[in-house]
Amino acid sequence: MSKFLILMIVFSAFWLTGCGSSPKDSNTTASADSAASFSKKPAGKGKRGGFDGRGSRLGPGGPAAPSAAPVEVTFVSRGDISNFLIFNASLETEQTVQIYSRISGDVEKLFVEEGYRVRKNQPLLQLEQVEYILEEQKAKVTYDQKKAEFERSKALLKKNLISEEEFETARLNFRQAELGWKQAQLNLANTTIRSPIKGVVGERTVNVGDRIQPTTKLFVVSNLDEKVVKVFVPQDEMPRLKPRQLAEIHSDVLPNRHFRGWIKRISPIIDPESGTFKVTVGVKDPENNLRVGMYVSVNLIVDTHRNTLLIPKASLIYESDRTYFFTLQRRKAVRMELQKGYEDAEKVEVLNPLKPGTPVVVLGQNGLKDGSPVKIIERRRYTWQKSVSRHPGGSGARMNASN
Repeated sequence: MSKFLILMIVFSAFWLTGCGSSPKDSNTTASADSAASFSKKPAGKGKRGGFDGRGSRLGPGGPAAPSAAPVEVTFVSRGDISNFLIFNASLETEQTVQIYSRISGDVEKLFVEEGYRVRKNQPLLQLEQVEYILEEQKAKVTYDQKKAEFERSKALLKKNLISEEEFETARLNFRQAELGWKQAQLNLANTTIRSPIKGVVGERTVNVGDRIQPTTKLFVVSNLDEKVVKVFVPQDEMPRLKPRQLAEIHSDVLPNRHFRGWIKRISPIIDPESGTFKVTVGVKDPENNLRVGMYVSVNLIVDTHRNTLLIPKASLIYESDRTYFFTLQRRKAVRMELQKGYEDAEKVEVLNPLKPGTPVVVLGQNGLKDGSPVKIIERRRYTWQKSVSRHPGGSGARMNASN
C-alpha cells in the first residue's frame, strides 16, 4: 500500500512539472527558431538588388538609372523658307457666265447636264421652233413683196412716172421688210441656246417642258482653266506687292497639296471704307483638283530666306508665350528655347546655333525633361527636307518618309 502511494506522488509531481511551462515561453522559442532558420538562408546576388519601401528597384549601390524614353527624331536640315502675307477667300474663275435666252418659248430638248465640258457655241438647249419658223416665213413673204414694189418704183422713177416722195416711201418699206425678215431669222436661230464660252456646265436650272422668258436663268458655265482668287490687302502692304509676284494656295480639302500662283492684277484704287485694295491671284491647277467656290488660303510671298536651317513644326512645344524643342546629345534630351525666323504651315526657320544633321525629337517630346535618357525608335524624313544626314545619336534607327 505504501509503495502504491509513493508511485502516485511521483507521477503527480512529474505531471505538474510538464504543465508548468507557459504558452508565451513556447511561442518565444518558436520565434527564435524561425529567426535563426531565416538568418541561415543564403543571400541573393547583389547585382539583382531588390525593392525599396516605395516599390522602386534597387541597384547594387542604390536606385538604378531611369529607363530611356522612346522617341522619334528627324534632323536639322537646310532649305528655303518664305515670309508670307496670308489671306482666305473663295476660288473663282476668270470666266463664269450665266446663260439666258433672248426669246421666250417652251424647252423641247436638253443637250447637256451639270459637269459636261462644252465648247464655245456648242448647243445647250433647244426651244420649240414651230412658231418662229412661221414668223420667219411670214417675214420672208413681206420682204419679197416690198422688194418687188421697190424695184417697180425704181423703174417708174427713171421714167418720171412717180415722185421722189413715192419712191422714198417704197424704199423705206422695202428696208423695213428686210429688217423684219432678218429679225425673224435671228429669232429662229435663237431657239437653240448655245454656250458663249468654253468651259464646264456648273448649273442647270430648267427642265424639258418649262416655259422660259428672257429673264429665266438657264445655265451657269465656267472656264476652269483660268482659276483666280481675289483678296483684299491692307493699304500698308501695297509697296511689297507687284504683278507676277509668286504665291502659294492651300486648301483644307487637299491638305497635302500645294498649288502655285502669281499676282495677275493689282487694283490701283484703295477702298476708303476698309482701307484695302484688290489683288487678283492666278492659280495653276493643270489637273483640275481645285473646285470653283472652294475656300482656300492664299500666301503671297514677300521674301525668301534660302539655304537656312529648318526644323518641322511637329517638334515644337508651346508654353505660354515661349516655344521649345528637344535635340539629342549622347542619347540624352537637350531642351532648347526656339529662336524663330520665318515659318510656314510645316516648318520653321531656326536661328539657334545648330548644325545640319542635329537630331530633333518630333514624337515623344512632351514627356521629356532636360537630360532625360532617350531611345530612338524611328527616324523621319519630311518631304520638304532636301537631305537627312546620319548622326551618332540615331544609329540603328529606321528612316521613314513623312509629310
